[in-house]
Amino acid sequence: MNQWNYQNLKVIMITIKKISLGEGNTPLIRLQNIERLLKWKGTIWGKAEYQNPTGSFKDRGSIVEISEAIQLNKLGVVCASTGNMAASLAAYSTKAKLPCFVVIPLGTPVAKLTQAVICNAKIIKTIGNYDKCIRIAKQFASKNNYLLCGDYKTRRLGQQSIGVELAQSKIRFDAFICPVGNGTVGCAVAEGFSKNKQRPQFIGVQGKGADPIYQAWKNKTMIKKTVNPTTIASAMNVGNPLDGKLTLNWINKTNGFMISVSDTEICNAQKILAVNEGIFVEKASASTLTTLLNINTKKNKEKNIVLILTGNGLKEGGEIND
Repeated sequence: MNQWNYQNLKVIMITIKKISLGEGNTPLIRLQNIERLLKWKGTIWGKAEYQNPTGSFKDRGSIVEISEAIQLNKLGVVCASTGNMAASLAAYSTKAKLPCFVVIPLGTPVAKLTQAVICNAKIIKTIGNYDKCIRIAKQFASKNNYLLCGDYKTRRLGQQSIGVELAQSKIRFDAFICPVGNGTVGCAVAEGFSKNKQRPQFIGVQGKGADPIYQAWKNKTMIKKTVNPTTIASAMNVGNPLDGKLTLNWINKTNGFMISVSDTEICNAQKILAVNEGIFVEKASASTLTTLLNINTKKNKEKNIVLILTGNGLKEGGEIND
């Protein structure tokens, strides 16, 4: 990745170079068939984060966190995950020869866990949702002198590079659409754009049943925790978002908005993207196209919009129904 991504971080650059797996600088793909399908007058693009080394945007933050763990002389790293972060952190910790523990909810897609396990991560399974996994990871980190990794400031700084790459492209984006679980990646993209003095609309999407940020935005209230979040998009299945407040701040700063979509809409969008563009992404990524279908108005059709395609669909596994 470009040196810019870390020049303001208190990490050792030489360490980052040693453990890099080739993350970042992902392709920006114009979705021309989707444009024709929607009769779009502007342009629609996909930021192909699924082409990162472990198949998701998480690699951009993992390399920074592992480097921080080395600098702080931590004995290892631990995180809570629904899959993508587990795979990513395991890969980079293995490269750095650091032990890695991952706390996951039961029911996490096997395909995502395979990556983590084969990279020698130790899995701690728990009955409960992502929020409970976070509590367990925090306790583990404190007790064992491990670095607690996850959707915190250090990871967000690494993921800002998505927004920087988009801002430095030749396209002037009016808006970006990003799936929202904890909200970290959307805020990071907005921050990356802002560093280049650009503020496209931040359009965030959540799955119905796990949409506390959307509900707060819609009702103009404080974010209320969803006790039992449920959405088919596992990466967005978060009831108590760590960066929820920051997400709302960036939504307001950019004159953006939130939207909530159903499981059926998400699955349909996943197939539409695959059969029209040949791009197979995980369900959380597909929610961005669902959002585009929901805001398909004359005014919005004139915008240049980029979908943040966060993860590869192959990681979710499961059966295909014709």
